[in-house]
Amino acid sequence: MRQLRNHNGSLALVLALALVLLLALLTQGALGHRDSTDGDPSPKPEPEPDPDADPDTEPEKGRVLTTFVDLLSSDMRFSEFLHTVQRLGMVIPLNRVRNATLLVPTNEAIRKFRREHGQNSSQAAGSIYRGVADSQAWYHLIGDGIVDASNFTQGTMVWESLSSSESVHYAAEHGGGIMLKTMVGSSGKVLSNGIPVIAHNYSCVAGNAFQIEGLMTLPPTLWELLQAEIPKSDSGQRRWDRPPAVESGRAHASTTDESSNDVADGGSYSAMGKLLASAGWSGILGGSSGAGSDREGMHTLWAFTNQAFSNALGFGERAYLLYGPAFTKDEDADIHNEAVEDARIFAAGYISSGAVSLARLGIGTHIVSGFQNRTRLTVIVERQRSSGELGGRISGLAIGKSDIVARNGIVHGVDQVGRPADLVFNPQKILAGLNATMFIRLLKETELGGYIDGSQPERKTTLLVPTNRAMEDAFGYGLGDDADNALATKAFIRASSEHGLDGASTIASALGALPVSSPREQQLEWALYHIAEGQSGLEELVRTPLLRTRLAAKWTGGKAQVVKAQVDQAHGTLSRHVSFNGADNILPEPVVVGNTTIYLLSSPMPTPPNLINALVQDLDLSLFVAAMGASGTADEIQHVEGVTVLAPVVNSFTSLDLVWSYLSLPGDSDARSDLSRLIKSHILKRPIYSDEIPLHTDSSAETLTVESLNGNKVGLYRTPHGIFVVPDQADLMYLQRHKLQQHGEVHARLASVSDAGNLKLSETDILLRTGVAHVLEQGLILPPNVDITSPKLLRGMKAHIFANLLERFNLTYILEDPRTSSSRQRGSRNQATARSSDIPDNAIVGYSILVPSDKAWRENAAYRELSRRDHEELGSAEDDENPWRNSTTSDIARHLDMLVRLHIIPIFGRGPESSLASGSQLPENQLLLADRKTYPTMLEGVRLRAHEFASDRFSVQLDRTPFYQSPGGVPFISFATVVRSGIARTGAVFELDVALKLPPDDGGSPGGWRRFAWNAAVWLTGIGMGSGLLGASGYWVRQWWTRSDYQSL
Repeated sequence: MRQLRNHNGSLALVLALALVLLLALLTQGALGHRDSTDGDPSPKPEPEPDPDADPDTEPEKGRVLTTFVDLLSSDMRFSEFLHTVQRLGMVIPLNRVRNATLLVPTNEAIRKFRREHGQNSSQAAGSIYRGVADSQAWYHLIGDGIVDASNFTQGTMVWESLSSSESVHYAAEHGGGIMLKTMVGSSGKVLSNGIPVIAHNYSCVAGNAFQIEGLMTLPPTLWELLQAEIPKSDSGQRRWDRPPAVESGRAHASTTDESSNDVADGGSYSAMGKLLASAGWSGILGGSSGAGSDREGMHTLWAFTNQAFSNALGFGERAYLLYGPAFTKDEDADIHNEAVEDARIFAAGYISSGAVSLARLGIGTHIVSGFQNRTRLTVIVERQRSSGELGGRISGLAIGKSDIVARNGIVHGVDQVGRPADLVFNPQKILAGLNATMFIRLLKETELGGYIDGSQPERKTTLLVPTNRAMEDAFGYGLGDDADNALATKAFIRASSEHGLDGASTIASALGALPVSSPREQQLEWALYHIAEGQSGLEELVRTPLLRTRLAAKWTGGKAQVVKAQVDQAHGTLSRHVSFNGADNILPEPVVVGNTTIYLLSSPMPTPPNLINALVQDLDLSLFVAAMGASGTADEIQHVEGVTVLAPVVNSFTSLDLVWSYLSLPGDSDARSDLSRLIKSHILKRPIYSDEIPLHTDSSAETLTVESLNGNKVGLYRTPHGIFVVPDQADLMYLQRHKLQQHGEVHARLASVSDAGNLKLSETDILLRTGVAHVLEQGLILPPNVDITSPKLLRGMKAHIFANLLERFNLTYILEDPRTSSSRQRGSRNQATARSSDIPDNAIVGYSILVPSDKAWRENAAYRELSRRDHEELGSAEDDENPWRNSTTSDIARHLDMLVRLHIIPIFGRGPESSLASGSQLPENQLLLADRKTYPTMLEGVRLRAHEFASDRFSVQLDRTPFYQSPGGVPFISFATVVRSGIARTGAVFELDVALKLPPDDGGSPGGWRRFAWNAAVWLTGIGMGSGLLGASGYWVRQWWTRSDYQSL
């Protein structure tokens, strides 16, 4: 019996325990019976609560509500939120929450959220149920204590929730929760993150609960806030344009790759995000977990706008802070670490640890923790008079927007940016920000780092810096990488040649004179050429476009090499474009840091090429280059250290006509020597750039005089009309201008010192490796030691027949200077028929010659017959119809002698010309032809007249000779056209297309009494014909009058 009683007692105990367990299960089922059918996506609507019920009374009479779960279970209006809490496994931790406030979305708000976001599945996936994450549900609990309706209506307030971006916070682990913001809207309603709050609270032992008309989403992260337009403080924070899946899915996402957090261009505060990424603190923007102490917890950003950042810092400074660490990542560790440290120094003044809210601080002065090194920031909170909202200052900077809550902190907008006192910029830092780290490395390796490291802040410098991409594209390898390697040597030399850099070794190989430089020396030269003396902004470049670089080598005579800038005119709002030696500046404005101005170039700047390579690129200078080669002076000139080239254009050579024909004679030693002197007279012995030429003013007429390689002096000066080349009067240098056929009044001006009489430069400052070149607009310099004589012009014309005839008839003295005694003696012995008897012999100072071409002489019948007889071809029948066939040789010779003398014009001295010393140049205006002017010839009594029938085109004919023969006979025509001409020292030589004809003989035209009789006959005949015509007219008038009807008595 005792055993049976013990067994029954055990059985009763088991049954009691089973009953207790069943009651517990039934209680749990009753809490969630509203959503027992999970498969129904559209729950049935509950009955509306009684509007007359007192919300402050307990929902169920006789029952004390202890926890928030009890409160949610007591009213059907909370069923959707309760069901979500159950599915997310939040019942047990929620039951533990005390001294808190719950904001409960209505059932319809949750349903609407699901419909809008397409999350109607009843299956729970981890910490998300139907699109609602557990962190989002916890966000509806305020952990700052029990809040009643009066707390909400007092104004804007920031509350700390029980949700965290790090993990789900339980009541016992509360701390560092995501903030939410309540305020009274313009309509008078209380808004929580922009969602209206129903002003009736439900209470339990754990705290109070308020219904809200929407489901609050987690606010954006600090990173997302900086990329968006931060809303104004009076508009609340309703919703952010971000998919809910991204919101919930990223609630606990961790970013392991820092590059994925690079801040892209976005809102007005994106520069702040880029700065934090540059400082290596991008982790705090996205709330990443487990990535270091600087990325955990909540943070406060005192975010400056992009505009404020731009106003406080220059372009180069901003680029360095935002991109310097990234650009220097693969460079020298010291440069990279310095860039990161500078970014952190700047950013540290705008970050606080923890979530600092002005509303939570309250009005007054507060000290808050900085972000690193135990720094402290001073925050002054005050109420703005205009809006009544809270504002203030942080470290003296005005706060424009306040208390913008983020998932991992709070953002305040500041309207200004301050410069940290311990942050100093130098050119090296700016170059790092401009992605010119290869240029930095080049200067460091060539021991030129002092130009950029800030060690000499007083030195004024202009840097012309190619980007890394430009240098890589140009050279094909990193400068300084294994510079002693043979492959690097070849790469640098090849790239220099291909890109016009004209390295020293390239020139040395081509010319065989300069020693071959090592790659390091070439890099040093190249680097020095990209560093200019002084600071040159755009305005300075407009005034003085030539920059003196630090490259001053022996091949320029120790003078600094020059860079030529070209500044285009501004168009509208566009900034002016500038280029250097053809390399474009890609920055809208130059970057200035201290006493250094930086231009960023799209390509490496070509160094000046050698002389031949530079001039041959211009077709107008090709003949000058060819003349250098023909005269054998090219190699000599290219090796002269420090020169100025005054380069004539092609037309200046071709317009010399016979002079150029002579100078370009192949195989003529005299012509080669004269051409060499002419070329060297255009090469000055030191570099003269255009900005070094003095300006002629009313008070100063200074002229810069420089000696040429030929030894003659050349003067240079400038006026508002341009730059001019003038002769040195001591040398009586002769300037040969454009076409020789000019009017006399034009050449009268040539003798003056006005601008019109000098050579003007059409293009200046063509940079050469050994100096500079300028282009003469027209004309060239014919130095005094280039003696152009008539025999030389005849050689250039190849007038062999005319020269032979002069020798045959003892007229060669006309080719010499008549002012010499020997020439006068020979001329006096052979002047029997040379000129009129009234012209004294000593009045002749020179001779101009009209020279028919050899072809024209071969067409002359008398010359053909004389030539036939000279060659003893007496039996030849080829020219049987020649009218001179039956003439004697003396008659033919006499005729040709007179014909030659007809083509010789003596020049008589008038005034100063007659006193010119022997060997001096006759005035040009005395040698050239003029329109309708007559000239005497060596044929007595015969003069020639010149006619200008077109511009600079002349014809010559016998003066006062009609084009007919009277009486009867055939028309007589004797004129020729000037084809080419040339000025010699003692006269001019004019090439004719045909030979002139001698005037008709006296027997061929009436003369003496015959002429009188002929004229009398002509007059009598005319008078008779006139009288007869008059008599006939009178008779006709009388006959008409007598036929009238009435006659007077």
